[in-house]
Amino acid sequence: MEYMQLSLDDYIQCKNDIKNNLGTIVKSFVRIGWQLSRIDKSGAYKNDGYNTIAEFAKAEYGMSATGTSRFIRVYEKYSVPGDTPELRDEYKDYNRSQLEEMLQIPEEDHEMIRPEAHKEDIRELNRFNRENESNPDNLLDWKNAQTTEEKIQATIYEFWHDNRDAMNTFFGSDMEMRDLAEMISPSGSRSYRKGTVFLMFYGMDTEILVKVFGDDPVKMTYQEFADRTRQIFEGAAGDRAWETCFGEAVESNKIEQTEQLQEQEDQIPGQDRIQNHPEYMPEPEIAPAQKNEEQKYNKQQARIDRETKKKLQEQEDQEKMEHLPSDEPKKTKQLRMAASYYDDVLSGKMSFWFCKNDNFHVGDSLDLMEFKEGRHTGRNIQTEITYILEDYTGLEDGYCILAIKVTGAI
Repeated sequence: MEYMQLSLDDYIQCKNDIKNNLGTIVKSFVRIGWQLSRIDKSGAYKNDGYNTIAEFAKAEYGMSATGTSRFIRVYEKYSVPGDTPELRDEYKDYNRSQLEEMLQIPEEDHEMIRPEAHKEDIRELNRFNRENESNPDNLLDWKNAQTTEEKIQATIYEFWHDNRDAMNTFFGSDMEMRDLAEMISPSGSRSYRKGTVFLMFYGMDTEILVKVFGDDPVKMTYQEFADRTRQIFEGAAGDRAWETCFGEAVESNKIEQTEQLQEQEDQIPGQDRIQNHPEYMPEPEIAPAQKNEEQKYNKQQARIDRETKKKLQEQEDQEKMEHLPSDEPKKTKQLRMAASYYDDVLSGKMSFWFCKNDNFHVGDSLDLMEFKEGRHTGRNIQTEITYILEDYTGLEDGYCILAIKVTGAI
């Protein structure tokens, strides 16, 4: 790790900068990673008696070791080279969650990701890579396709097979390409994968990005996608194109095969018949009067089970109504607080707290215990939680920002 030298004033400034930017965590995660990296490289955390950067971040800001590592890695991966927190131009439109997920995929696959990509689609690309790396057989045979072009065609075929309504809409109307893009990817991005091919759909202005495992990503316009579709399903038309290509044709083949078998039975004396093999015949419908006692019992038991389940659900709903969350007694929780925060919290200048979500509720009491050099100083600040920010873009899973109001101090 590269060594960096920080003066005591620089170290204090780094700490305060991290603290000030925690309140705007969505926009400032690179700056926080920059300051954490500087403290880590210089070893300045030892000034406060900490052994590692993770120990420092946990005690000072309530960060987990994983979260601390992510802050630093995102800064080091996407910022302008040098001692600066500025993002490189190509990454300025991405949010923290996207950049964190992109850490898991190869650099060459970053071309597949656009600022409108959903986090889950980026994760799906990562899973696609891992699964193909661990299963080399996929490289040998995907739908018996040998060339890259054949693999892409096979994947487009499977895409329409899995999207019945969309296929009927496409062939049932004279769609503009912008409408096609909106139908396939109405909310930013959409991923689809089969075998060794990964499709990432974006809006009309971004087109479609295609990755065949082992090859570099390529672009495909929606017009090219539409032309390939018509080529694959040559002759398909109308708002029942899917049924023609996948449904009715299959049913027609089954009927034809059945008729051929019947003809063979009629033409060949002594031919074995399906009726001679009752294990393959569907069970005949049993009239109510013919049902034995066991069948009657099973029917009655099933009715009792349904009624019992309904009553239990009603009881559970009633108990929930009688014990609303607002009726629960308010709780008091205690958290460690670095000595450098004491005056700012007490004065109301720092009216928030970033920490792991430990089942907090608005109205709970939160005691912040001052710690210095790893020891409790004996001073506490009593606060009340007035608002909780969680499940917000940029916040690490399991963490929250608490709005606090000082109610007393010891």
